[in-house]
Amino acid sequence: MTTLAHNDATWAAGLLALCGEELGGALMSEEAEGNFLAAFSAAMPEQRIHAVPAGVTLEALSGALDLAETLATGKPVLSCGLLDRDEPETLLLRRAERIDLACAAAIADALDRRSILLLAVTTSRPDDEPVAQRLLDRLPFVISAMAEAVWSPELIYAARNRLSAVTVAPAWISNLVDVAMMLAIPTPRAAIQAVEVARAVAALRGADAVGEEDVTLAARLVFAPRAQQLPPPPDEDQEQEQPPPQDRQSQAEAVQSPPGQPENAEIIVEAVKASLPDHILADLVSGQGRKGAGRNMKVNAQRKGNGQRGRKTGQRRATSLARQRLDVLATLRTAAPWQPVRRKLYGGDRLLVLRDDFRVARIKQRNEATAIFAVDASGSTAFQRLAEAKGAVETVLAECYVRRDKVALVSFRSKTAEVLLPPTRSLERAKRALSSMPGGGGTPLAAGLDQAFAVALQVKRGGGTPTIIMLTDGRANVTREGEGNKVKALEETMASARRLAAEGIDAMVIDVSPEPKHHARALADAMQARYLPMPRAGAHDIARPVNRALRALTQ
Repeated sequence: MTTLAHNDATWAAGLLALCGEELGGALMSEEAEGNFLAAFSAAMPEQRIHAVPAGVTLEALSGALDLAETLATGKPVLSCGLLDRDEPETLLLRRAERIDLACAAAIADALDRRSILLLAVTTSRPDDEPVAQRLLDRLPFVISAMAEAVWSPELIYAARNRLSAVTVAPAWISNLVDVAMMLAIPTPRAAIQAVEVARAVAALRGADAVGEEDVTLAARLVFAPRAQQLPPPPDEDQEQEQPPPQDRQSQAEAVQSPPGQPENAEIIVEAVKASLPDHILADLVSGQGRKGAGRNMKVNAQRKGNGQRGRKTGQRRATSLARQRLDVLATLRTAAPWQPVRRKLYGGDRLLVLRDDFRVARIKQRNEATAIFAVDASGSTAFQRLAEAKGAVETVLAECYVRRDKVALVSFRSKTAEVLLPPTRSLERAKRALSSMPGGGGTPLAAGLDQAFAVALQVKRGGGTPTIIMLTDGRANVTREGEGNKVKALEETMASARRLAAEGIDAMVIDVSPEPKHHARALADAMQARYLPMPRAGAHDIARPVNRALRALTQ
């Protein structure tokens, strides 16, 4: 009988080889792709894997009019798409975060029909990249570790013959449903997937019934990537007040409750917690959950389309050809079925294209995001904050260079605020500006907000999407005129924050105070920004939520 000594990625490879179409597939990181495919192919050497690019069209997936055959025969001839094959297909979708929503819907429908096995690859961590939710809901596994090729075709074949006879007690199903609710997993599909995974794990182990270790592993594989919260610790008073045991238990209930089965889901929850990365576990413990880029991060803000430049995401009927890109193939496919009728009406043997046949491409232009760091360089702890800010700017800029995004830096201290680094993607220019950033003095928070707001407006006028990241403790004590008046400085700061919120600019406030108080939180509320208390945060801790927000804004 197989033990549970393998890591989660290795188990996922074996489970997909066993019953991939029933489970759906997996989302994996780019780094784990090679090992996972090797482990999967070792278990199913005869299975062909079809690579699908992120720019695949809906016609290639679902089939479309075969233009050449239609024109040759004079009647509509449809071609078969990747999702309409007679035999189940294994698709490898790279850059899954960039796939068009219509194509994602077609793949999701094929997953519901259990006609494909999808191996989706994302270029970064799954919690950072906004892969289409309809795909995430249907992929039970999220792989970031390296898998091992330990499953043989003979073992998979034996487990496949055993799978249909594997039973699962109703109480185990109830436990998995309870754990999914305790972790605030939003989709009921996850509990169904966990039950199927538990049965498949038992089959791979050579068991005829699902046991505790099968349920625990299934919960760890399926629930851990989707957990939104951790259940609160049990109340000691409630633990002491146990209900009296039943005097009698019917014979049917005794059969349904096997010995050694836990009465609650604490063991399963602990297994899920043990598999969570440290930074995600910290977010769940603090109650922030895994909400993506934050409450004020408008993912669809300022999306542009229907231009001449950008990525093609589909086609539509042309109302005007002014400033539009004509989709020639879509136009010909629309006109082709009508050729026999038009030749009878108009005569001739040439291809007849009318105005109603014209189709233009739907274009989605990528937004250029700009992270504007507004750093509080005042006070006795300025040097610590400056070191964190410098490291965070360099870390964010390194990823922005790959995405072609920009970073700006505003510093405020003493009596004024200044733009040390205009929006740029030059790493050398950023390092020179960071090395000359001074510290110490009062906190002109209103002036810092005004300066960051001016840079954000400049970015918006240029067609970009700005995000302001405030690194401060929120204690304003210097007015715009440079006076040391705390009351007036606070009033000016809140007025500037409300003006920034009214403009709809995305923002987050990172509280770097050694002991976070209400000042920075009040500032975040006025700005309608996300509040992140990070009293002992390093450069990478600050850069992580910033990169997540920028990725969301540029999709």
